[in-house]
Amino acid sequence: MSETLFTHPQQLARALVDWFEENARELPWRTTRDPYHIWLSEVILQQTRVNQGHDYFLRFVEAFPSVTDLAQASEDQVLSLWQGLGYYSRAHNLHRAAQVIATEHQGIFPKDFALIRALPGVGDYTAGAIASFAFDMPYPAVDGNVLRVVSRLLASELPIDTLSGKQLCTQAVEELLATQLPPSKLGQALIELGALVCTPQSPQCSACPASSWCRVAELPLARLLPIKGKKLTLRDRYFSYIYTTCHQQVLLEKRGRNDIWRGLYQFPLLESDSPQTPDEVAHWLEHELSYSGELRLAPTTFTLEHRLSHQILHITIYTAELESDAVGSTKYQWVNQSELGDYALPTPLVRFLEQLH
Repeated sequence: MSETLFTHPQQLARALVDWFEENARELPWRTTRDPYHIWLSEVILQQTRVNQGHDYFLRFVEAFPSVTDLAQASEDQVLSLWQGLGYYSRAHNLHRAAQVIATEHQGIFPKDFALIRALPGVGDYTAGAIASFAFDMPYPAVDGNVLRVVSRLLASELPIDTLSGKQLCTQAVEELLATQLPPSKLGQALIELGALVCTPQSPQCSACPASSWCRVAELPLARLLPIKGKKLTLRDRYFSYIYTTCHQQVLLEKRGRNDIWRGLYQFPLLESDSPQTPDEVAHWLEHELSYSGELRLAPTTFTLEHRLSHQILHITIYTAELESDAVGSTKYQWVNQSELGDYALPTPLVRFLEQLH
């Protein structure tokens, strides 16, 4: 490999920055250098489209104007505001990191890269984004868009989900940052280029400001890059939820700490490796609740296949009506149906309730 990856990095970097200044979307986190706002936007936009994340960002900023406000919020408040975004570990880490900033940094967002990187839930990309976008420090922010753009610029066939592939792309961004152009604009230019022009399926090479430096511009290979090496095996899980009611009350429990939807509330859940019959579900519920009264389980009212990054949830939701709210299990709580909106629930359960009403 040659010592440098680009023949004219200064010209390429200038073309990217000029294009960004002319074509960047107007987004609320781009009108500020507040590291709290930039960090918040980056966490929200992980695994989330910009048009969806935009509204969540505004809600969070309104509810928690400062990182100290976020730190002082309860977990339920944070999860309730996050509801619908998915990947709830982001919300938990966001809350924990805010508490670290409040207690260990006196509520002032750290400027040192190592301290930023040490915050809960902050990886290399997010740390680089905060350091460069908020503080204009020359740290690379390499996300999926940047991996795609750089792989095409270099015609690299190294899989981007391997260490060598990521290192090559990071080296390329560092080479551009060494041109002394503003890191905040250069880093965001690469990301914006990947989002608007150098897209996964239909790259618009004729409209690309970097086409003169790109080794696959206008070639069929552009659509084949980047390459990914690993194929993820999805795990099948079968969830039988029971929407259990008694006298306008609904039975809820809070999910445990070591699985998806951690800290969210849910109906009684029977999880299995294969589909369960209604009789099996009813028998399980009686035993689970230590309930000896009459239990009426209605036929299936809602089914859904919910795909996550690493698993497929086959969800069936039954409804059950109890004649008495005297259940023996203490892990559940009765909640008025009119107050369900105050509890953060997994998206499939929200959809069920919307259909129900």
